Amino acid sequence: MNPVNIVCLGSSAGGLPAIMEFFTAMAPDSGLAFVVIQHLQADKPSLTPRILSRLTRMPVTEAVDQEALCANHVYTIEPNTQLTVVDGRFHVALRNESSAHHKPFDRFLQSLAINSGVRATAVVLSGYDGDGSLGFLAIKAHGGATFAQDRTAQVSEMPQHAMATGCVDHVLNPAQIAAQISLQH
Repeated sequence: MNPVNIVCLGSSAGGLPAIMEFFTAMAPDSGLAFVVIQHLQADKPSLTPRILSRLTRMPVTEAVDQEALCANHVYTIEPNTQLTVVDGRFHVALRNESSAHHKPFDRFLQSLAINSGVRATAVVLSGYDGDGSLGFLAIKAHGGATFAQDRTAQVSEMPQHAMATGCVDHVLNPAQIAAQISLQH
């Protein structure tokens, strides 16, 4: 199996509309695998797969342990889990941090940077806290591409923290991010 280029989108508060805008603009046959990392309540099921399935022809499923990432698929994180990628396969584990220390976007991006190098793309969308900043440093250190949502973010903290690292290649709205990623691949 050939390695697939992976685009990871991270968000928390206000992120779902941005994610929806991104996938409405993204072609279903881009040849990319998409991973959506959201800050979710640990004890409630996520509606994201069902919502995104209405917006794209790509299959949208929650990531499964040891599942190989496939092109033209969208994977979401399951509540109360932490997600990483090793050798093109997901590793899903129960979340072991308190809410204050839970950084699922950073955790996934750091593994993605090591696993995929230049085939990795990180996209930070609306949300609170600095989740993603450490991951952006890792993605850039391994030659990947990075995008941050512009002023259209309902909550600007996650994009602002990422931009403060100096590791953001493009600052655009979600539809423009989708278009730019399509052009690059």
